[in-house]
Amino acid sequence: MKLVQRKPEKHVFVCVNERGDVSRECCAKVGGQNIYDKLKQFVAQKGLTGHVWVTKSKCLGFCNAVGTTIVIYPEQEFFTEVTENDLEEIYRKISV
Repeated sequence: MKLVQRKPEKHVFVCVNERGDVSRECCAKVGGQNIYDKLKQFVAQKGLTGHVWVTKSKCLGFCNAVGTTIVIYPEQEFFTEVTENDLEEIYRKISV
């Protein structure tokens, strides 16, 4: 095992979970992958790669029918019901 010395200033987890039971809510149904893609694109365009990591995750425990769930570290800020309309605020939060 090797300890990784390089650490990001921010680490964003985006739920892209897809449930097998179509009757249950999940982030895949409400654009989780799209939010993930847009956050990755923002980080690359702003030259934040290496400073801000964006990682797909499975269920973060806040399934809903409105938008995806994300968490931003090191602040430990959880956001639910995140849609494209919220991205400008998220971009501000992760800009370093």
